Amino acid sequence: MTLTDTHAHLHFKDFEGDTDQTLARARENGVRVVLSVGTQLECSRQAVAFAEKHDNVYAAVGCHPHDSKDFREEDYEAFKQLTRHPKVVGIGEVGLDFFRNLSPRDWQEKVFRKFIQLHKESGLPLILHIRDAHAETFRILEEEVGSRVCGVLHCFSGDMAALEKASAMGLWISFAGNITYKKNTYLQGILPHVHKDKILTETDSPFLPPEGFRGKRNEPAFVRATAMHMAAILDISLDDFAALTSRNAQELFGWPLDGERPAA
Repeated sequence: MTLTDTHAHLHFKDFEGDTDQTLARARENGVRVVLSVGTQLECSRQAVAFAEKHDNVYAAVGCHPHDSKDFREEDYEAFKQLTRHPKVVGIGEVGLDFFRNLSPRDWQEKVFRKFIQLHKESGLPLILHIRDAHAETFRILEEEVGSRVCGVLHCFSGDMAALEKASAMGLWISFAGNITYKKNTYLQGILPHVHKDKILTETDSPFLPPEGFRGKRNEPAFVRATAMHMAAILDISLDDFAALTSRNAQELFGWPLDGERPAA
């Protein structure tokens, strides 16, 4: 069985001191590839450095909407340099968060457009953080890219209208541990409507541990619990679901299916 965690933050301090053990537990649970995602410039550098040390870990670089207020024009070239690293496979996480509004909305949009430009220059897929801003995100994507976009809606939180729009644009849809929560019936109802070749799994570690692990630090090994829940909703075996979502991730991010590639 080959599971994939397409969104984690293994370079965060939450994992300091036990990353080797964390990755060993992931392998024991069938997880063969993990994508460690940056949230601002220094964090993105840390993600790349972490990926360099582990053959089955890749990195994405970007500026989270919460951190948009700290983005500087000169940061763009630094991010651009990072995209040339062979272990960097995505631009993210980037997008809009109008739920918490930790950065001004106009600044979030400005920085988001900058990273869409980096997506176009690098050819790397977008990893989109969207909260209470789906209509605005789709509008900006259409203005900057067009009707078809290469990327993923990370930790999907939209409604059916958002799913239909994302599907029409060709976007992948990723689900985290919150789909397993007993009260989260709306996400569980949406999953069967996602095109099977666009479904991805993630943990968003160290956040959003699945049911059965709530209150604990989330980690890539726990993607198995999320995958089991999703496979049950879709009425397919865990092995088939793992193979499906790993192929989907490989198609989007371009890494080997087994995840084994020498570090840079």
